Amino acid sequence: MRGRDEAGTVVVGGGIAGTALAYYLARAGMEDVLVVDRDQLGSGSTAASFSGVRQQFSTPFEIELSKRGLRFWKTCEEQFGSPCPFHQTGYLFVSTRQEVMRRFEAAADLQRELGAGPVEILEPRAVRDVAPWLAVEDLAGGSYTPEDGRVTGTDGVTALAKGARELGVEIRQYWPVSSIERSGASGYRVRGPKGDVAARQVVVAAGIWTPALLGPLGFSVDVRPLVLHYAITSTFRSDATVPLTVDFDTGFCIEREGTGLAVSVLQSELPPGYGPQEMIEEWFGLASKRAPELVELGISHLLSAEADEVSDGHPNAGQLDDGLWVLAGFAGHGVMHGPVLAELLARVIVGDPDPHLDLSVCDPLRVVSPERGSEWMIPHRQE
Repeated sequence: MRGRDEAGTVVVGGGIAGTALAYYLARAGMEDVLVVDRDQLGSGSTAASFSGVRQQFSTPFEIELSKRGLRFWKTCEEQFGSPCPFHQTGYLFVSTRQEVMRRFEAAADLQRELGAGPVEILEPRAVRDVAPWLAVEDLAGGSYTPEDGRVTGTDGVTALAKGARELGVEIRQYWPVSSIERSGASGYRVRGPKGDVAARQVVVAAGIWTPALLGPLGFSVDVRPLVLHYAITSTFRSDATVPLTVDFDTGFCIEREGTGLAVSVLQSELPPGYGPQEMIEEWFGLASKRAPELVELGISHLLSAEADEVSDGHPNAGQLDDGLWVLAGFAGHGVMHGPVLAELLARVIVGDPDPHLDLSVCDPLRVVSPERGSEWMIPHRQE
């Protein structure tokens, strides 16, 4: 670095996406990269994520991100020499509605066509074989990817930060950013209570805080907070593989967490006054029908977190102005897609874009419309 008050590139946000971006910029040969985070690295949405890694999406772009994301997480530990275990638990989506099953089937056909999978469309009895604790009598079926699974997102942040530092990236934790201002003809000043940094270019990867930082510069980016409430249960079949399971009719969700489960009711919007207690009461009501065996579980923790939601299911990754970029809005899929999209954006920034994957679907200045298409296969209650 040239000094503590200057940098070539400042990445604002040290979650999984921002940390990955800094690593890939440095790996591509960019020098003088600085990452700043308002708290500890990975302490925002990354730390609170379910950290599932799946290939079940409905658009070619997200399917390709998922294929690459699965490769990243399965090789992360070996690549960086940092602990980052991948738990191959599988991913299971279920529904009672034939119209949802038809959409699952169409998505599965596209996934197979694009080289994802294996993906299995299951009859109700086969759902029971995969998850014997589920009640399946009223189900129309399920969609299952046995080679998917889950990780711990902060393991990836630690690994990527290690790799970034080895390539000369400076990382400043507990360094909040108050504002980003244009400075001169071609530069920016990143301001915060701990000082200012002059930069040739800035990438905002600040999750739900992204709009507040970009608004004063004249940009409205489609990122909004989505509050998630979830709970950790007592021990449940500690020797069994538990797929990350979502009922698309109700949002009922379970995944393995240690010897117990992480459980939630996933919704695109929460009713007024809906907090952790309301969530767990609703979850137990849904469990009494979908998974009666789980009703007797104890709850050890009730937790809340915020994800960076978007309108069309596509993240924001691209250029806003000369020297100003954004990487935010993952619809809860930042752990899964963040490292991959960060590498793709880094290649664009250094002038070597991936020849096989067009990032225009992630244009942060896009106008969301039906003609552009959207990603519907986002696990939450489908109305």
